[in-house]
Amino acid sequence: MTKQRTAPVPFLEGVTVDELPDVIAYWRKAGVLPPQLVTGHRLIDREHRFLIDAIANLQRVCKSVTDFKDCSSCGHQQQARCENNLVALLGDVFAFILDHFRNEEEIIRNSMLLVIDRAVCEAHIEDHAEIAAKVQQIVSELDTRHVVSRIRELDTLLARWVTNHIALHDMLLLRWVTRYEPQFEAPDR
Repeated sequence: MTKQRTAPVPFLEGVTVDELPDVIAYWRKAGVLPPQLVTGHRLIDREHRFLIDAIANLQRVCKSVTDFKDCSSCGHQQQARCENNLVALLGDVFAFILDHFRNEEEIIRNSMLLVIDRAVCEAHIEDHAEIAAKVQQIVSELDTRHVVSRIRELDTLLARWVTNHIALHDMLLLRWVTRYEPQFEAPDR
């Protein structure tokens, strides 16, 4: 499992991703970006909303993500349907990751934060690489009988991304840009 850095987030203090409070469980299922994680940057917030929506869609791939150990209790048609849905979602998520990370890293490169605190920027970019590598690992481990396991792994990764990476790296970067570089405009894509 990818080890991500964590930030103190008051509403998550002492809570593991598997024991998320009701508000987090709600956005995981409903696909709503929590107000605590709205950065104020139009492009990045739109992309984070896509990520939240992907998490909600992931919950819908399997009829019982939390109850099934593996896919053996489902028929072959259901297994194939789940696998196809997960593959499609993984394709969307991976394409999103590449675009989103490129957008954030462009903001980093254009920001004076890179000059002021290079280590923070490098850690942010390193987390991008770790997240992308973990998604690639999940894709490479796909097999029809263990789709539900891959769904849980991806759900955990994406939820940690939202609760840790966005809170630690993205909020810091975008607060910096908003506060110290108000002339920075997000590119419309």
